[in-house]
Amino acid sequence: MSIRIATFNVENLFSRPSAMAEDSGPAGQAAIDAQAELNAIVRKPVYTDADKARLIELDQIYKFSALSAPQKVLLVLVKVRGQLFSRSQAGIVTVVADGAGDWTGWFDLPRDNVRWEATRNTARVIAEVSPDILVCVEAEDRHTLLRFNEQVLGVEFNKAFEHVMLIDGNDERGIDVGVLSRYPIEGLRSHVDDRDAHGGRVFSRDCPEYVILLPSGQRLVVIPNHFKSKRGGNDQTAQRRRRAQAETAATIAHNAVQTIAPLVLLAGDLNDTPDSHELAPLWTEGFVDVQSHPDYPTERPGTFNTGTAANKIDYLIMSPQLQAALEHTGIERRGSYHPHLWQAFDTVTGKADEASDHQCLWADFDLA
Repeated sequence: MSIRIATFNVENLFSRPSAMAEDSGPAGQAAIDAQAELNAIVRKPVYTDADKARLIELDQIYKFSALSAPQKVLLVLVKVRGQLFSRSQAGIVTVVADGAGDWTGWFDLPRDNVRWEATRNTARVIAEVSPDILVCVEAEDRHTLLRFNEQVLGVEFNKAFEHVMLIDGNDERGIDVGVLSRYPIEGLRSHVDDRDAHGGRVFSRDCPEYVILLPSGQRLVVIPNHFKSKRGGNDQTAQRRRRAQAETAATIAHNAVQTIAPLVLLAGDLNDTPDSHELAPLWTEGFVDVQSHPDYPTERPGTFNTGTAANKIDYLIMSPQLQAALEHTGIERRGSYHPHLWQAFDTVTGKADEASDHQCLWADFDLA
């Protein structure tokens, strides 16, 4: 029987950090970067003078210590216990906590609701592709993915999946990878705590392994991922991290072939092109992307934005035995709005209501 597998960047289904909105510009990226830096500082058991100076510097930008915050903010301080900042009657702000033990709190990115039209168009793309297994990238959490599955895919299109799974990962913005499946998920393993050579976490989100029991009785190992983005810049640090992610993900996939099942799929948004140095470790042990199939679009091979070759960043990477079962592949573009390049769905009338700035990559496999 033919089984269709797809990957799609759903870009947060019901809400999205304001800093990640298209119109947030450089200020949005600055807030994302500041959140990561601030949370790294306040987790420390002891705050140095330099740490405190940096907290004060960022407070001057984002006004965390203000008695009333501006109406529209991109970054907020969440306090549960104690105080991080103090403000004198003269308006002088100081850091009064000497370390993480003196208070409880963190820095967060406020969220805006996603337009209903965009959420519905996300479901429309999935309904049109009609995969049996879908890798979802940038879903908020499992409960959100479950609600989307039941209340949008199910109610609006009668295309709900029976099995919904997502393991929360390392990204504090609520950007996770998960799986929707019509077949039972028999096992799962997280790699959220895998460490690199410097002791840091390898994966920006996670590199989970989902063992799916197919109707034939065979087992398919699906490994979703979302590598380090270029959005905040593509300096050597970002490049090294994507390279480390590719090396570790490749090892996980190769081990799965040997220890779980020969049918292995590594899929998702890897934020780089097939010819990049960063992704080179993935093309080992006979693993290839579905782009290798004659059916794959050649005029616009990309899966992001305008679909050029430089925008080929979404993947369905197959083990040799899975590649042998590949029948057809394609890209569903009608959920993204580029009227001079292709015809979108009639419900996609502009960038504000497009399903995603990624397109849905799919493939059919003969896995009888």
